Parts: sequence; C-alpha cells; structure tokens
Amino acid sequence: MHQRSTGTDFVNTVNAAILGFGRWGRILHEASLSASRLRISHVVTRSPDKVREYCTTHDLVLGDEFEPILKGDGIDAVIIATPHTQHASQLLQCAHAGKHVYCEKPFTLTGNDAVKALDALESSGCTTAIGHNRRFAPNTLALQDMLAAGELGDPVHIEGVFNANMTAAKGQWRDSVDESPAGGMTSLGIHALDMMINLMGNVREVRATSRRVATSLSFDDCTVADLLFANNAGGRLTTLTSTAMQWRIIWYGTRGWAELQDLDTLIVQPVEGERKTTHYPGYAYPGLPTITSALQAFAGKIQGGAAFPVTPAQIAHGTATLEAIIRSAESRQTVAPGA
Repeated sequence: MHQRSTGTDFVNTVNAAILGFGRWGRILHEASLSASRLRISHVVTRSPDKVREYCTTHDLVLGDEFEPILKGDGIDAVIIATPHTQHASQLLQCAHAGKHVYCEKPFTLTGNDAVKALDALESSGCTTAIGHNRRFAPNTLALQDMLAAGELGDPVHIEGVFNANMTAAKGQWRDSVDESPAGGMTSLGIHALDMMINLMGNVREVRATSRRVATSLSFDDCTVADLLFANNAGGRLTTLTSTAMQWRIIWYGTRGWAELQDLDTLIVQPVEGERKTTHYPGYAYPGLPTITSALQAFAGKIQGGAAFPVTPAQIAHGTATLEAIIRSAESRQTVAPGA
C-alpha cells in the first residue's frame, strides 16, 4: 500500500488496477475518486484506443495486457469489470499473484467456480469483495435495521424486481446467451437476488422460466424465478430487459411490509398504523455514493478493518443460486442451489 497526502496527514491507500473499462468500469473509476482508502492507477482493456483520452485526462496508466499487473509489486488489488465468462479464470490469476479482488457481479457463472476462486483467494491471504453496491444504499441500511429490530415481524415472502431497457447492448459482449444466460439475470437480476438473500437468508430451491417476448437481442427478455428460502418463506424474482428501468424489493412480514424503490426510497406499511415514505437525496442511479462506499469497505478490509458486508459464504451461495436459476430455466424443473 502507498501513502497519499491529505493536507498535513497521510493515509495508507490501496493501489488498484481495473480490468475492463467499458461503461461500468468508468463508473467505478468515477466513484473511486471520492474514496480516501483506494485509488485506481492502472487500466487494462482490450480496446485501449477507445479510452485513451479518458485515461490521459485522469492520469491512468493504460494497457491491454493483464500479466504486467499481476507481476507488478506496486499493485495491491484488482477490480474486475470484464465479461462474465472471464471472471473465473481472472479470479484464479489474481489469487495466484496474491492480489486482493473486487469483482463485479456475477462473481462467476457456476457455484463450483465460485468456491474454487474463493478458496484460492483465501489460501493466498487475499481479500475478496463483490460489486453489490446496493447493499450500501441508505434505504437498504434502514430496512436492515428495521428487520434486525423485528419491527415487521416474522418473514413471510419477498419480491425482487430489476428491469432495464438493454437495447443498447445489441452487438456488444452482453448480447450473447453465453454471457447472459437466463436473460437479464446475470446483468440485472443477480443484484436483486443478492438483496433477497441479504434480507431473507439462503435459498433452498428455485423454479424458473426464461423466454423471449419483445426483444431484438440474442438473449431472453422475460425471466422469472420462484424461490423457497431455508426459513420456509417464499419469494419471486423478476428481471425484464425490454422495458424501463425499475428496482424494487418488497419484504413481507407478519407485522407489515416494506418496499425498497431504487436506491433512494423506502416505503413502510405496518399492519397497524399509517404508511411512511422516506426519501434519501443524492442516490439517483447509478448511486455513485454506494459504489464509493463499497470500494471503501473493500479497501478497509485490506487494511485490517471490518469485514466486507457480502461474506464469502454469501458470494458462494448467491452464485450457486444463480446457477440453479439458469439450470431451472433450461430444464423447467425445480433445482436446489449446489445440487
């Protein structure tokens, strides 16, 4: 780690390289500019000419080869923002090189690959984090506190929706069944799935459908998964890729329900009492402060601080559940995560 001046004080900062520098890679860099514990100094991308001007403006070292990053003593961590199918091998490369990893979701596409990567990173003494930035949204944190206090009673059911118009992905790397199995589940739905696991616990089994309805893309645009959780509560996860953006999580309990809308709104309806809506300004999509907080938490863990909110066990279970959804959509059968 390196020292960076903050007026008269110095703080140790985690020096990171980012692997993959498309739209989301640049959003990650923008968010990192507000992170005191981490700085991105290097960019690796397969099309450097497309981002050369940006990198020059922001004083980023640009390249198209990953190997120098892995061998570089000055690089503490790697932020992975590459196509989904590349994550598994890149995670293992980072583990073997002793680099801490912040990986965009999905972590991998199979549960076995996730466990292999997590085990390798742990064996190398590396911190592992995943880009579920919505865990850091203020409405999420407020709901977590309510549930911990038992304000909504016992869990009954949860619904998750993450939709977006993905027409812009046409002809891009996401426009592929290999990169986007089960429609928008790997690009969108995985965020909602993580939140459902966060708020409801592990998933026992899933039954999913995925089909094409109104899309010109190569992958499905209507994917729905019914979930049974280990606590016997139910759930339904929907992701559509041919409509307007929508993020919604509704947690139903015996004393009321609460709804997360986007990253900045929380609606609570108790069984007895009036409905309350709370807005949190400054968190409109893409919610840069939540991404900054995620990067800060990642760096803080590297520096010996608190654990990252998404545990390795949750990363493994979320990935296994994603794989179960994909397999269920293909087979039209009920599938248990990890089976």
